[in-house]
Amino acid sequence: MGALYFTYEEAVYWCLKWAEDYPDLVDVYTVGESFLGIPIYQITITNKATGKDTDKPAMFVSGNRHSGEVTARTAALLFAYDLINGYGNDEEITYLVDNFTYYVRPTENPDGGQLYLTTPYTNRSTVRPQDNDGDGKFDEDPGEDLNGDGFIRQMRIYVGEGKGNYIIDPIDPGGRIMTSVGTGKGDYLVQSEGWDWDGDGRTAEDGPGGLDLHRNYPENWRPMAEATGRGYTQGGAGEYPLSETEMRAMFLWMVTHPNISIVQSMDTSVPMHLRPPSTSRTDESMYYTDNDYYLKFDADGVKESGYVWAGDVFWTYSNRNRILQGTARAGSPLFGHSPDYGYFQFGAIWYGDELWGNRYDYIFDYNKDGAVDTWDWLWIKDNVKGMERAYFLPWTPAEHPEYGTVEAGGTNPKFWSQNPPAGMYLELAVEAENRFNFMLAKSLPKLEFTEINVKANADGSRTI
Repeated sequence: MGALYFTYEEAVYWCLKWAEDYPDLVDVYTVGESFLGIPIYQITITNKATGKDTDKPAMFVSGNRHSGEVTARTAALLFAYDLINGYGNDEEITYLVDNFTYYVRPTENPDGGQLYLTTPYTNRSTVRPQDNDGDGKFDEDPGEDLNGDGFIRQMRIYVGEGKGNYIIDPIDPGGRIMTSVGTGKGDYLVQSEGWDWDGDGRTAEDGPGGLDLHRNYPENWRPMAEATGRGYTQGGAGEYPLSETEMRAMFLWMVTHPNISIVQSMDTSVPMHLRPPSTSRTDESMYYTDNDYYLKFDADGVKESGYVWAGDVFWTYSNRNRILQGTARAGSPLFGHSPDYGYFQFGAIWYGDELWGNRYDYIFDYNKDGAVDTWDWLWIKDNVKGMERAYFLPWTPAEHPEYGTVEAGGTNPKFWSQNPPAGMYLELAVEAENRFNFMLAKSLPKLEFTEINVKANADGSRTI
């Protein structure tokens, strides 16, 4: 049995049900509302008989801040389920729930998550209308689901030999894979599925929303544009730090819970155990003793999850492929980023892990051609029950106002490129992350007084 993606209603159902079924362990509540006014739910997991949640060291786990990164929602729910289900059945988990507190927010961005899971559309984060193409209009050029299959993918238009930029790859007898060969060398044009609503020569460049909740934190925030033209800017940052209601809800709740020592706010897709700093090298801005903790968690995390990458945002994340090629550059900053807020301002160990991503870690050389590659995903699609739509969706006819009859199809943009297919691959992805999250959960600090001695001093004071 594989894992599933949960709609907002389904995620809320489980939060409410756990609170009802396990009242001694679970509380459910809302921490704010989204841009569209949808309540943001969260649960607290701890044994209430051993003390208040705020009197215990705590870990906070959240997911689905970015609309399409719904793997993180499933991972957050799995973490909560394992804590609740393991209590009284697993000695180690029972100890954790007795002695510590775990706060879980399955979706930080219910608007964007619903858009992604229940419509053909997707966006980066909040659904707040945004002018993504600089023409003064908001959300006026989205993609279109021309063939009505529930996804916005690509469309291919046959234009004749030497008039296009793509060909059907001759290796695939089914004609599914399109290969770019350069302008004037192919017989197909390949574009985003849709049409040019605003007449600027581009397709699907200004869809729903466009701001990035993960660039809206107050630490080292930078505007999207600034007057001098010489300062750093950050795409998607919002009008000002915490301008977005979802991030204000996160900030205002967290600052009232200083018992939180560890945070995991998950995204997709690399995969990577990702942490601060985001705007400088570690040795420039982090205490070496703190870096020792991060280096330990990085190394232990790679062992637990099997991820290739673990490290900071500024250098390791931005240089992943260059490190392999021996061409690493100075680093690339991300401003207003949660790991930096978490470490520099909130004072916690904060990871923002990227799940899924390296899809070839999850398959083998099924077609026996000596390589693990695209053709093995095609083999899975053709031969494994339940995977028929996991990688490619079939090219099917659709009508276009400019080109007439076209074909829409190609790679599944949601449940292959950005997230694993539901089922065994989603299960593998979230279980890999869950092993790291439980390693963090076991690392919360706990101060115990084993013996107290009081000595009376000659001046009448006491030494404890």
